[in-house]
Amino acid sequence: MELTTKITSKGQVTIPVAVRRKLGVKAGERVVFVFNRPGEVTFRRAAASAEGSSRGVLAGKTNGKVATVEEMRQALAEGAARRPSA
Repeated sequence: MELTTKITSKGQVTIPVAVRRKLGVKAGERVVFVFNRPGEVTFRRAAASAEGSSRGVLAGKTNGKVATVEEMRQALAEGAARRPSA
């Protein structure tokens, strides 16, 4: 599949819907540009950062106490299970 898009005066491009769907990316998510050889760049969905993927998973679960490492691991596992797969 080959798609064409236009660069705006601000240097921005719109990623076509078909490409966003294929990559599984939504507004606000990050992509990575890879420079392959002169004149060729590819991009892919960025891996979720540990900070971004774990933010808020303990909200309301600690009752004001400090969570143990095991409690944090369990909460992270539960949060990861709720996230849609790519």
